[in-house]
Amino acid sequence: MPEIYFEKMESASLTYSGGELKIKETSTDSGYGIRTIEDGRIGFSYCQNEGQIKETIEKAKLIGRFSPRSNFSFAPKSSYPGLDIFDSSLDPNDFDFLKGILAEAREAAEKFGGKSRINATAEKCFCSLENDEGFHGEYKKTEFSIYIECMNADGLGIEYYSSNRKPDSVTDLALRAAGTARDMQGAKKPESGNYTVVMELEALDSLIETLLPSFSGDWKRRGITKLQEGFRFSEMFTMYEDGRSAGADSRPFDDEGIPSEKRAMVEKGELKSFLYDRETAALEGVELQGTCTRNSYDDRPSIGSSNIVVSPGDCRDFSELGKHIELHYAHGSHTANLTTGDIGLEVSCAFLADGDKRMPLKGFMIVGNIFDMFKSIEAIESRQRISDWLVSPRIAFSSLKVVS
Repeated sequence: MPEIYFEKMESASLTYSGGELKIKETSTDSGYGIRTIEDGRIGFSYCQNEGQIKETIEKAKLIGRFSPRSNFSFAPKSSYPGLDIFDSSLDPNDFDFLKGILAEAREAAEKFGGKSRINATAEKCFCSLENDEGFHGEYKKTEFSIYIECMNADGLGIEYYSSNRKPDSVTDLALRAAGTARDMQGAKKPESGNYTVVMELEALDSLIETLLPSFSGDWKRRGITKLQEGFRFSEMFTMYEDGRSAGADSRPFDDEGIPSEKRAMVEKGELKSFLYDRETAALEGVELQGTCTRNSYDDRPSIGSSNIVVSPGDCRDFSELGKHIELHYAHGSHTANLTTGDIGLEVSCAFLADGDKRMPLKGFMIVGNIFDMFKSIEAIESRQRISDWLVSPRIAFSSLKVVS
């Protein structure tokens, strides 16, 4: 028997904008992703119906004739952790629930005046995987996400939540967005120069997402990554991949059947390991594995992390840093040069903190190099927070270049 991956996904989304419900979207999709091994060559194909599996297996074998030969094998039989990642009360077909969430969020988001834009999405997924090495596993998973954007005069506030469970209170999320929009009124550009910058998680996840491709085992195999033996980050920085942690990308096993566990990537600044799926590991001849992801049943498996966890530091109060910038929201990380690490972020929400004073800032750039940033960490918060797939404290970077 080949490797057969089955996925069924149900989702529903509602958007409130301009004083009314604007968008209602539903989606249901399911199918089978199938891999075969013939003479050390891997073939992949997919189908949507169980009756097409036999035909799809033969198609995968035919496609595999053109792939490189390796010592690849499917994941062996193993046990995997049970995770609480399914909320039975979260039903994508319950539009009354989504309407209630939007109404509750809207009321709080517009408490201080202004307008709001809100999107809420509920998803339910079932995954199963089996292969001829004896592995068989399955799990159910839910995800709820909500994006809240508040506009009050020239002030902007944004909150985003994504988890396997519903939030305890969308009112609290919306009130934070509304409060930020109120506080951002009259925001100005700072003077150009070098600043200590504290990255809130909404901004930090963009930085780490830009950094992650350099940990790809495929990039290492092809000599693309700058992360070579002897490379060092700040000694304060420890980061690992862990599908068992509390982020939204939790899973009991990866998309090849390797049980989730804590996998160190950086420990106290020292580069420890790269991310590998079994196919890349076989091509390079290494033992590392366990970070395989499929975007959908019809996508070929590839290297991809689950939750990324950054260890806490010892800073309890960033006011001890003196004058610094709190960066809440920025965009532009998608334009970064992923190989060199050069990046420019356009900041839309930040505050200049100096003792008890906080002055709103926007309309400026932070430019630099992602590798240099993680070498020049000034402080790491002592408490972890969660933003979607990222479990991390806030991080203060020293001497970042601000261009107004």
